[in-house]
Amino acid sequence: MTLLEGPAAIVRGVTRYALVEGVRLQPGDIIEISDKGVAEIEFPDGAALALAAGTRILAVSSSRGKSAAGDYYVMQGALKLSGVKQPGSFRFVTPVFSLEPAEGAAVLVVGKGEGSVFVESGGARLIEPAAKGVAPGPLRLKSGEFYTRKAEQKGAVAPRPSQPFIGALPKIFLDPLPSRMARYKEREVQPRRGEEASYAEVEAWLKAPADIRRPLVARFRPRVSDPAFRSSLAANLKFHPEWDPILFPEKYKPKEPGAGAARSDPAPAKPFGTQ
Repeated sequence: MTLLEGPAAIVRGVTRYALVEGVRLQPGDIIEISDKGVAEIEFPDGAALALAAGTRILAVSSSRGKSAAGDYYVMQGALKLSGVKQPGSFRFVTPVFSLEPAEGAAVLVVGKGEGSVFVESGGARLIEPAAKGVAPGPLRLKSGEFYTRKAEQKGAVAPRPSQPFIGALPKIFLDPLPSRMARYKEREVQPRRGEEASYAEVEAWLKAPADIRRPLVARFRPRVSDPAFRSSLAANLKFHPEWDPILFPEKYKPKEPGAGAARSDPAPAKPFGTQ
């Protein structure tokens, strides 16, 4: 992270940290930008990712070596990705669609039940969720095109972005993203350690779609020893039923034969055919 204005946090493991410039991101990191913040992440091959205020993302996987490959789950917020040189380098999964920029630059905005994409340059591949068991084919967005979709509806493509969309973008999105990689290329900075994450601080992630939240069970299992965390998990089991065996393992133990029946001496067996 080479640029940070305003507060931001990162949940690494089960601990919440305060983000600072120079921190290197790791797979599994949950990044949360405050409502008055903005940040930029730069990658070894020159790609850059800006995050606007209120953005919350999970780095499912992140870059390794000289490539800028990474899968990210975007819960909410606005992002601008630029400098993409190779198709398939990035994938952004959201509650509304999945986006794979092919090259160039793209802006992605995700709100409650809706999302938009503007391909500033290059192109992108977009996939909508399956509807009624039928998976639609991917959309190919070209430079200048604008896509928007509300949940449970089919998306629409326009030849240019809407004025409300452009007007809501932060200033950093309207210009080429600055490069500050040289400041931290040879210097590794550690985030400032805080407390272990409370249930409320990770609740939205534990209630995310199944393919996102289920891998988090093993990660946050140590927090079950905290009474408040455990109580909140139990109270919200309908949103994450995979926690039930963790919280109540006795329900899943094999029952012994005849368990629960009244114990008594068995009656003598009678010969077959007798009354």
